[in-house]
Formats: sequence, structure tokens, C-alpha cells
Amino acid sequence: MPAPLIGLSMYQETATWGAWKNVPASLLPHAYIDSVTRAGGTPLLLPQHLEHDAEELQAEARHVVSVLHGLVLTGGPDLDPAGYGAVRHLDTDTPRKARDAWEYALLAAALEQDLPVLAVCRGFQLLNAARGGTLRQHLPDEAVYGDAHRQQVGQYAAVRIDLDPAAPPGRHLGAHIIAWCHHHQGIDKLGEGLESSGNAPDGLIEAAWMPAKDFVVGVQWHPEEDSKPELFRSLTDAATRYAKGR
Repeated sequence: MPAPLIGLSMYQETATWGAWKNVPASLLPHAYIDSVTRAGGTPLLLPQHLEHDAEELQAEARHVVSVLHGLVLTGGPDLDPAGYGAVRHLDTDTPRKARDAWEYALLAAALEQDLPVLAVCRGFQLLNAARGGTLRQHLPDEAVYGDAHRQQVGQYAAVRIDLDPAAPPGRHLGAHIIAWCHHHQGIDKLGEGLESSGNAPDGLIEAAWMPAKDFVVGVQWHPEEDSKPELFRSLTDAATRYAKGR
């Protein structure tokens, strides 16, 4: 059987290469691509759509999902707080509304089709918001969390995560891991249908899953930065099951 097709959402930023300076570009750290490939999947990059209304966007998302076997919602800038009914904090990033809209549409289509989903960092926060959950917009404001999850901008922090070994991702990773984190926001109220399956020592939710789905897993850390393939392998295994069941 051919390798399962795994879609990966992308950043829309300005970039510089060669003679070209500050050019609008669709970007993705290559670690995601390597992680999917090493786990036995074929990565497909899914740049956001800039000029679609909501109905057209949802139709396009359904079309894209119809050819995929799995989806990775990747990390990146903060979500627009309006998406979960909050006012923007001073330390929350400038909203990327087009990216938010595209990823919400992709996720809705994926859940509709029971497509396997791995949601990473921002992706986990988007999954939570899509299910009616909310976020803590700036963890350093709260003494219990402080800077533990992003000690320095541009550098990952090693954080111990305690996982439920009976639920994903602990089912695949074990009861305890050291994870690479780089987030100043975190889950507050957990969204409908999601169950917590991992926490940092300070109590912050670092992993959750949807028991009603075959494979929908969110993690607040960056598994693409880890040399261990288990989490991406669990996604491609679920994607292979999905492909066979079509």
C-alpha cells in the first residue's frame, strides 16, 4: 500500500532568500516534513487561502480533506482571541486571521470525516478553541506558570510532561517524557469532547485527545523537534487504517 498522505498546515509570513527581501511566503519548518517522512507518511503542504469567503473556504477544505489520510495542524503565532470569545492581551501576537480561518475549516472537515489529526502547539490551541474551549493568553502573568514553558524566545525549553499511559499520546510515548516547549499561552477551559491526557508539573494541560474519534490528539509541545518517531508514527498508523477503511 502507498504511504499515507499527511497534510500539514503552513505559516504565511515574510521571508528573505537569495536576492529577494521580505517577500510574502508560505513557510513550514522542515522538521515537520522530516518527522512525517521518517514515520512512513508522504507530506503534503497546505498553504492558507487569502481571498475565500467562509462558504468557499469550507468547500475547499472538504475537497482537500477528501484526498488526505491524516492532518497535522502545525505550530506558529497566537490565535486571534476573538475566535474563543476573548479580548486580545497586550502580549498576544498580531492575529493571522486568514490562517486561522483556513485551519478552522480544515479541522472542521477533518472531524466531519473522522480523519486522523495531530495538533501541535498552536494547532492544539486551535483544536481546543474550535471545540468551544478557551486559552490563557500569557502564562508569565500567572505566578504558578511563569516562564517555564518559554524561558527564552527562539529557544525551546525542556519540560517534564506526565502522561496518562492508557490514553494517547501516553499510549505511544509512555507515562513520562521530557518535551520541547515554546509557548507563552496555554489551555484554560478544555473544549467539548476533549479529555486531558497530559500535564506539566505546574498543572498546565499539555496533551488532550478526543475519545469519540479514532485519532485526534493535541500536544502543547513540539514533537517535530524530538528525534523519537513514536507520536508521528502513531499518526501515520492511524492514517493507514483510515486509508484502508475508505
